[in-house]
Amino acid sequence: MGFWSKIFGNKVEGDLEKIESNNQEYQLIKQFKRLNEDDRLKKVMYYGDTADTKYYQLLKYCITKDESQSVQFAALKRIHLFKDHPDLVPMLKELGDTINISNLEPYYSMALSRVGLISIEDFKKRVGGK
Repeated sequence: MGFWSKIFGNKVEGDLEKIESNNQEYQLIKQFKRLNEDDRLKKVMYYGDTADTKYYQLLKYCITKDESQSVQFAALKRIHLFKDHPDLVPMLKELGDTINISNLEPYYSMALSRVGLISIEDFKKRVGGK
């Protein structure tokens, strides 16, 4: 039982779920999770190439939580198109705290380079192992 539930009962948790379920980004991710890997890959490529900020949370979800490495790669390859989103740089910096980023190379380093967090030389060193 959560903290707020202890104080207010299950009403708060129910209200939070209601708010979450009305959120467009949440609904998009919920629908996305139901797709097979091939369709998720196609959607990430399509939504990512639009660079529309309403799809940022979906790409973030793909990078941090999708079970398919192909989907993660596709999202990382396009995430730089959202470089004006205020959450992008912190998310990329903190990514190593939540998942094993070595499994995401060279796309992780490519994303860092494209948003200006590392130089082209650093990118070449990271990818080339030199």
